[in-house]
Amino acid sequence: MIQTLFELLLVKLYFIVTISSSLTYLLQIQQLEQSLEEMLTRVDEFCGMLDMIRNDSSQIMNENIPEIHAKADEMKQLYQKIDKLEAFVKMVGQNVCVLDNQVTQAEAEVGSFPSTFRKIWHSIGSPAFLNKSLPKRQQQKFEPPTLFRTEDYFPVQNS
Repeated sequence: MIQTLFELLLVKLYFIVTISSSLTYLLQIQQLEQSLEEMLTRVDEFCGMLDMIRNDSSQIMNENIPEIHAKADEMKQLYQKIDKLEAFVKMVGQNVCVLDNQVTQAEAEVGSFPSTFRKIWHSIGSPAFLNKSLPKRQQQKFEPPTLFRTEDYFPVQNS
């Protein structure tokens, strides 16, 4: 009897240990399933992000890059126009320097005192020593420099 009782107690203890270990396994399995679900959710989110990136990349490749190339070609034309304009401004500056030098030279040769003032000065009556005539310089014939024509650089466009 004690032996049967002891056997019965052992069987019950075995069931309790088995059930408790089964519960532990069940809890571990549930935790594992929950972790797997979270990982699957993250994988789905990652795949969604990859699809968005692919779509954005294809949009960039198909739409934006050709637009950028077109704008770059427009910019090259604009840079060429700027270079031509810089050359034009430099040429105009050189012409202005030439004209300035000629005006300075003409003022030195002729004198910068305007003739109207000279006439007034002489009509007032000046002392005899101021009435001495100055030797007249030989005037050189003025030859205008060859300048640019605006129409050559900026053609008139009929609208």
